[in-house]
Amino acid sequence: MRKLYVFFICCLAFVTLHAQDFSNKGKDFWVGYGYHQIMTNGNAQEMVLYFATDQVTNITINIPGTGYTQTLTSGALPQVLTSNPIPKAGLGDVRLVTESTTPENKGIHITADRPIVAYAHIYNSNVSGA
Repeated sequence: MRKLYVFFICCLAFVTLHAQDFSNKGKDFWVGYGYHQIMTNGNAQEMVLYFATDQVTNITINIPGTGYTQTLTSGALPQVLTSNPIPKAGLGDVRLVTESTTPENKGIHITADRPIVAYAHIYNSNVSGA
């Protein structure tokens, strides 16, 4: 019995396993315009979105309830696209600057017709964070 057990363990040692493929690619994303230290002191920060694609892709950035929409189209080769700065004043302002205890409708919705990788980047002249 012991020899059978050792044989079984030896056989398993040479089996190749394929686990889950971890990826942050997707077609539907929600992003928040998080707090930045400059928001309450001059509002000089900017937020842009970056999208990595490896095929022709149509990307839509939408801020529900404000009418703000931006559409980007990538080329056939792998590339990174950059959005226009996200609005930080007026109707399109979705910055999370208050300490609200109730849910707010301030999301940035990103959709694509093919899988992409999306990154948000908030920066100003002195500080940067992604």
